[in-house]
Parts: sequence; structure tokens; C-alpha cells
Amino acid sequence: MEQLSFPTSHELPEMDFATLDLLPYGIIVVDEAGRILFYNAREEQIARRRREDVVGKNFFKEVAPCARVREFHGRFEEAMRDVGLVANFNFTFPFPDNPREVEISLSSFRKEDSHLCLISVSDVTEKNLLREHIARSERLREVGEVAAGVAHSFNNLLTVIRGNAELILSMIDEDDPARMRAEKILKAADDGEEIVKRIRSSAHGSSPATEGEPTLIDLNQVVKDSIAFTEDYASAAQDERGARVSFVTSLAEDRMHARAHASELREVFTNLLRNAVDAIEGEGRITVTSGSGPSGWNKVDVSDTGEGMGPDVREKLFRPLFTTKGARGTGLGLATCYAIVRRYGGDIKISSSPGQGSTLSVILPRAE
Repeated sequence: MEQLSFPTSHELPEMDFATLDLLPYGIIVVDEAGRILFYNAREEQIARRRREDVVGKNFFKEVAPCARVREFHGRFEEAMRDVGLVANFNFTFPFPDNPREVEISLSSFRKEDSHLCLISVSDVTEKNLLREHIARSERLREVGEVAAGVAHSFNNLLTVIRGNAELILSMIDEDDPARMRAEKILKAADDGEEIVKRIRSSAHGSSPATEGEPTLIDLNQVVKDSIAFTEDYASAAQDERGARVSFVTSLAEDRMHARAHASELREVFTNLLRNAVDAIEGEGRITVTSGSGPSGWNKVDVSDTGEGMGPDVREKLFRPLFTTKGARGTGLGLATCYAIVRRYGGDIKISSSPGQGSTLSVILPRAE
């Protein structure tokens, strides 16, 4: 078999290959027969091919994706007939894990006695992701500005709520059934104040501020408190849209200790429970189960019998500003939950299919 001899930069017309290798888009140089003379580092990333595997090969017969090679080759011939002509071409790399859309431009030129073609490849998929990231960052900045103003007004309301709850507690006996309601209002006001602190910190770009160091807490008690906070929300859902939601718990008998701020974890579970209520149409059930996860971990599952979700929604569920609730949602609740749990070294897992309900599992390090 004849040994294939790959050209080197010394065998090619003099060109600034170092510069071509630094460009942020793919660059391929081929001769008039279509043989690859140069293949830059960025093109290696886009096409997932090493330059040593393609240099010296015919771009159209051996390298270019065969499904579109005829149209591609036609554009190449068109460009090569007229020096300086630019031909454009759109293509999608059909990678199974992540298809990539690209824009390809072919431009013919002469260098010394050679007639060459420069093929530039622009990664449209990456550009779109960057554009989306910039747009999301801008929206988050705007949300932060609004949130700072809302936090100030909300804090004033919490002061009134707290003052009245304390006044009610001072006026009723220990065995008065209304006392439990007043204590719930007071605890919710405490949690609200912690949320305001975190909003203010985030709006000013500083680390989330929560009073004091994390303490040893009982996750089962946090879950019970969160369910108590959500019961009124579920009652309102029944009044507004006829959703009849019941809560079922299966909590571990042993104490499940974690080191965290109780107010933050109540925010996490209250958000998960409210989302579960929102997912249920008609009559449904929310089941909360706690127990040991992997070795050294606590695990709390929040399951609902709602509509469930497909892979597209699951993938975006914890992205800031993503919501399936339309005008009713902000897209910040689950993103905040995820950030809190991750800050404590844990994770949130999702199991869901359309029509099969959803289970969100909060996993946190076990503490003694």
C-alpha cells in the first residue's frame, strides 16, 4: 500500500499559521483538489477530529459528512471558479449527544502559484448559548434591582406582621387553639426576614447573608413545619381552581440531623411542596418520605401525583427565570432551592415522566 505523505507547513505556500490557529472559529485550508493542507485547533473542537487524522486527506471524499457532501462540493467548485468569491453554507453536525449547527464560508484565493480555498466554520450553537447566557444575566440583573426594592417594602410588612403576632401571643392563654396559629405566623415572619437578608445580599452581589453559623437541625421537624406552612396554600388552591390536595408523610423514626440554617431549608421544602400543589389538577396526593440515602447522607423525597414533566423541562428546571407557570411563576423558586442545597454540600435529584407525577429528592450530608 502506498504510504500517504502529509504536507507540513513548510511544504505549503507561506502563510501565518500561528495566527490561524488562534482564531475563535474553525479554519480549514484545502488545495484545488480538495486535499486538506491546514486544520486549526478550533476546528478540531467543533468537528471533534484531530488534525493529524485529517491533514492530507480529501475534504469532500474522506472528511466532510457524506449526507451533505454533494451540495458542499458544489459550493466549493463555485468558489474555486472565481478567485475571491465567497460561498456560504449551513450545516448541522449530527452528534448524538449534542447536535451542533454551524455556518460555513468558502473563499478561494491564490498564494504564490497555488490556488487554494479557505473554509471558515462558525459555531452557531455556541453563539446562541452565549447570547442566551448574556440575556439571562441581564434579566437577572434587572430582577435583582426589582427584588431589592421589593425586599425593602416586604420587610416593612413583616415588621407589622411580627408585631401583631407577638401582641396576639401576649393576649391569649397557653391552651388557646389560636396560639398555634399565632406561633406559625411568627415563625413565618422570622423566615421571611431571613429571605429578605438573602435578597438584599444577592442584589448587592455579596455572599448570601443568614444570621449566625449553621446549626444542627432535625430535618423531620423542618419538613413538618414546611407542610404546616403549605397547608393554607393548598386550601387556597382548592378555592381558586378546585385542586384537592392531601399530604401523606412517612418520616424516619430516628432524628435526621443536618448542619444548616433551618429557615433556609424550610424555604427549600416549602417551595418544593408548593410546586407539587401547583402540579396537581383535581384530586391528588403529596407524599413526603425521609430516610437515609447513600452512606453518610440524609434523603427527603417530595412526590406528587401531578402531571409530571418531560426531559426538556427536567433539564431546565433549576435554571434561573425558567418557569412552566406562565405569569404565575417567577422562575426563581427552584433555582433558589438548588443554590441553597448545593451551598450545604447537597443535591436535588428529579424523577418524573409526563402523566406519572414527579419526585424531587433533597440529599444533604448527615451531621452528628
